[in-house]
Formats: sequence, structure tokens, C-alpha cells
Amino acid sequence: MRTWQPWSFLLSLLLSFLPSLADEGTPLLRFADIHEQNVAFVYAGDIYVAPSTGGTARRLTSHHGIELFPKFSPDGRWIAFSGEYSGSRQVHVIGVEGGTPRQLTYYNDVGPMPPRGGFDYRVLDWTPDGKHVLFRANRLPWGVRMGRPYLVPFEGGMEVPLAVPEAGGGMFSPDGTKLVYTPIDREFRTWKRYRGGRAQDVWIFDLEKLSAERITNFEGTDNQPLWVGDTIYFTSDREGRLNLYARDPAGDAARRVTQHEDFDVLWPSAGPRQIVYECGGHLYRFDTQSETSQRLTIHVGGDFLHTVARYEDVTDQIRAFDISPSGKRALFEARGDLFTVPAEHGEVRPLTRSPAVREMNPVWSPDGRHVAYLSDRSGEYEIYIIAADGSADEQRITTDGDIWRFPPVWSPDSTKIAFGD
Repeated sequence: MRTWQPWSFLLSLLLSFLPSLADEGTPLLRFADIHEQNVAFVYAGDIYVAPSTGGTARRLTSHHGIELFPKFSPDGRWIAFSGEYSGSRQVHVIGVEGGTPRQLTYYNDVGPMPPRGGFDYRVLDWTPDGKHVLFRANRLPWGVRMGRPYLVPFEGGMEVPLAVPEAGGGMFSPDGTKLVYTPIDREFRTWKRYRGGRAQDVWIFDLEKLSAERITNFEGTDNQPLWVGDTIYFTSDREGRLNLYARDPAGDAARRVTQHEDFDVLWPSAGPRQIVYECGGHLYRFDTQSETSQRLTIHVGGDFLHTVARYEDVTDQIRAFDISPSGKRALFEARGDLFTVPAEHGEVRPLTRSPAVREMNPVWSPDGRHVAYLSDRSGEYEIYIIAADGSADEQRITTDGDIWRFPPVWSPDSTKIAFGD
């Protein structure tokens, strides 16, 4: 057993999981956009560009803040994105080949929001002539999570709101006279198969006539609309999983054009003839002519400082604790691992060293020999026990963890464990 000094109770060793360079490529690529031979995406808070057929990615941004929502200009030479270079989130542009980002907006963002609130300054599109960037800004008086679309000149100048009063995702028609959009914004809320009051529908706003028309009326989710040529695409869960659907702007019927059954289609974005989207942690390219999807194998390289193994102060991350029957040692859960700590002098014992697994809710047995806890090592939370002195490997006690369990409780004689679910 490794000997730890008492002060090391504050530290937990983090092991790294570097991006795989196996054939499947690097996972967790997000918020992608596509233009002809290039695809742009976000990985670990930075923007990368890779071939739209897959391959090695090239990093465009490296700021310690988060860069999000890259969108290619119509000519493919520029990328507009949301970045935090100036201390608040603003719209910037950068060349596809790299360079110094140029800030376009200066109005304060709303600051951090709960995860389901998403982000301020979400870049949506460019005008077809490439002279303006379309973005959603959270500037509505009735809530910081609510936003409407704005245009800001590429060459610089004041942004102006569109006549659309409130919106989530959206994209211009090819001639720029209309906007396909969702009045309700719910993209960051992970509500599966939702049928409530914030269920989204797809609308078309005529920017010349200043009129709006709803073109979908499904009780569930129709969102993330795109306009490619003469066809509107959007994601819908009308057949279970979110998949990509297509319909004529003036038609009625929508047809499903992707066939994903295991994971939802997320964050689709369109170029002149292709669509890129996330599914199961990977990016897919959808060809609108052949209506076929291909998973992109993209490799992201770098030093990835946040994945380097290091000691971490977990003082502020203690979530649960217990005390031994003798009162000589305490038991703590912090950052998904378990530790026992002497009351006064001695070594800190890490009972688990499993950075890929979360252990929680530890309880000491009345006889002092074992610790019971919940672990998601199997993929679901099951009850495990381990020797309190760390002298033996853990043992799995339950096998039916398909429902949420509450912390275990030992019987007074240490022979049984009770739990609720």
C-alpha cells in the first residue's frame, strides 16, 4: 500500500484519459459547422478546423476562456464564433487559416447561467452576402435566458435586432429574405422526449413582410432548423430519437432522412450543400443530394494541460463523510474517490483510485471492518464493499442497478445492508 503523509488528505491524484488516436478518432467534438472541404468544431473549449472528410484537426484558438459556435462565412474564408477574450462573451471573427481574432460586439453578456440556460452570444449564421453575422443575444427584459436574433456588420459597427421578437436556433433562407427559426429556445435543456409547454416548433419569419408562419405542429420537439437550397431540415423526436427531417418550405409532410436509433442527432449546422451534426459523441456529415450520412474520423492532438496527471486539492469537494466505530479514523468522499483519515496522527488511506469511476455515499460497518458505498463502475450505480484498511479489493454486492439508489445502511451486526431506491 502506498504511504501518504497526513497533509495529503487535501490531494487526489488525477489520471489522464488522453484523446484516442485509434481508428474511431477523437470523441466529444461539439457545435460543428461545415463549408465545402472544411469542418469547424469545438473541442475542450477551443475551435479547430479539419477536413470535412475526416483527418487531423488544426487548432485555431487557444485562449483560456471558452470559444463556441463557429460558423463559416459564405465564401468559407472566415469563421465567426463566440469568445471570451475581453472578459465577457462576445462575437469574434477569425480567418480559416488562423490569425488574431477580431471582436465585433461590445455589449455586455448576461454572465454565467445554469447549464440549461445555455450561453449568451450564440452565433447562428451569416447573411448570404457575407456582410453581417447573425447571432442570438440574451437581451429581452423578461428574462436573462431569453434572446432574440441580431445582426452585426463583419467590417465593424453597431449590431441591430431583427424584427423577430424572440428566438432560439435559426438560419437564413438562401436569398436572405426569410429566417427559419424556433421561437422557443430549449437547446441546452436535456429533457428527453419532452411534451410540455416548452416543446419547440419550426417557424418561418418573412423579413420583408414582417410576418411569421408556423410550419411544424408536433407535440414533441422540432428544433435546430436549417435551410439548404429548397429544403428545410430540422431535428425531431417524433419517432423516438432525435433525427434529421426534411420538408419543403411550402409543403406539409416532413420525412426522416437520418436513421439513428441509439443516440440523438444534436446541433446540426449547414453549409452550401452539406450538414454536419453530433451523434453519440462523434460528428457526422450528411450529404443533402444523396441523403446519406458518414461518420467523420477526426484526430485532435495537443498537450491538453487539463488532462495531465496531477495532485488536486479536494478540500472544497468533500461530498459525504462518516466516522469509524472506534472514532479513530474518519471516512470521506471527495471527487468520486474514498479516503480514510486519522483523527490525529498517521497516514491518509485512499480506499479507491479510480478516476474513471465515481464512488459515493460511503458508510462504515459497525464492526469497523468494511466500508459500503455506491459505485458506477458497471455503468449503473451498484452497492460495493471494500476492506476499511484497504487490504483487499472491492466486492460488488448488487447487480440490478437500473434505478436510482439511495445511500446504503448497515445492520447493527454488520451482516446486512439496507437501501432504498
